[in-house]
Amino acid sequence: MTMRFCLPRVQGRGAGLGNELIPWARSFLAAQMLGAQCLSPAFGMNSRRYWRHFGTPRYDFVVNRAIEKLLPVVRYTEADFLRHGGGDFVKAFAPFAEEHNLHNRSPYVLVTDGMWGGFRHIAKARDFVYSTLYQSRFAAKNLLAVQRRLDPVKITVGMHVRLGDFGAVPTELSAYQGKFNLALPLQWYRNIATSLVRELGDKVQFLVVSDGTAEQLLPLLQGLSAVTTSDLPDSDCSDLLALANTDLLVCSVSSFSATAAYLSKAPYLWFEPNLQKHPQGFYSIWGHEPTQTQQSSPTQQALKEASGKVLQGRGMAVDMLGKLPRHVASDLIVNKERLLQQRDLIQYGVTSICPEQEAITTT
Repeated sequence: MTMRFCLPRVQGRGAGLGNELIPWARSFLAAQMLGAQCLSPAFGMNSRRYWRHFGTPRYDFVVNRAIEKLLPVVRYTEADFLRHGGGDFVKAFAPFAEEHNLHNRSPYVLVTDGMWGGFRHIAKARDFVYSTLYQSRFAAKNLLAVQRRLDPVKITVGMHVRLGDFGAVPTELSAYQGKFNLALPLQWYRNIATSLVRELGDKVQFLVVSDGTAEQLLPLLQGLSAVTTSDLPDSDCSDLLALANTDLLVCSVSSFSATAAYLSKAPYLWFEPNLQKHPQGFYSIWGHEPTQTQQSSPTQQALKEASGKVLQGRGMAVDMLGKLPRHVASDLIVNKERLLQQRDLIQYGVTSICPEQEAITTT
């Protein structure tokens, strides 16, 4: 038996789920490449009690520490990642593994920690993250409860409203630029909801996931067709997946929302005052992404020259007034209509005949 382990470490004892998942996903990918066993983070140390969700031992941190004491340790850091090109984890890790002869050695434990690299470098681990969350102890039951509350025919807009542990809302919008973990103004969410209802009418419904109280959320929820999850126990994982499953996601400025956007394939909205605006015609989330800056600007320019307009990605910046790009509402309607069960051949047994459809030929 090969004694190779990949161990994700997280700094601190109260890290949120989004923080835990990035190094865990990185360890998972490394384990697949090395034929190693991927260990879970030491959830027993986390004050949020994630060990209850993932069925890990209460004292798993003792086992993890023992493995690090007993076996040779190979550390994989951000410096190692960048030294081999950064970008995609699998491509950057391969030369590191060769350099340290990790395919032929045993025993050892590969240790990695930190949120560096972001979601871009663990894109290939998306299915692992989604399935791990779904198979957690409470997720499936809670998700079924959420689905029963929502109208499957309506467009569902998910809103993540983080309030409880983020402190007071800043009075100046400039305070948000480049900063995470700040509570967003409820009026921003309300303005977005108003814009969507104006365009979509009763075709839209809202799923609000929040740590706020009913009293705190009243200015947002009053008069709104909304479903909440505050009554569902142990909803950390199911809230994340429920948001990821919506037709449009309205994010808070948090790693939890960022993780939901990473797991989703739908468009999502981000608070514009949080972003850095560049003269080349785009926003960035941190303001110091040289590689992404170089790639985004010429790509957008080429698209503009080819189509006459700038093609936006899934993530869209929305200002305090909640003004949405013109295409958002129409895109939501088209996508929802296309995905309705009644239009699905294998679910309903029929599909539309399109007389104007042009054949794609090889000539």
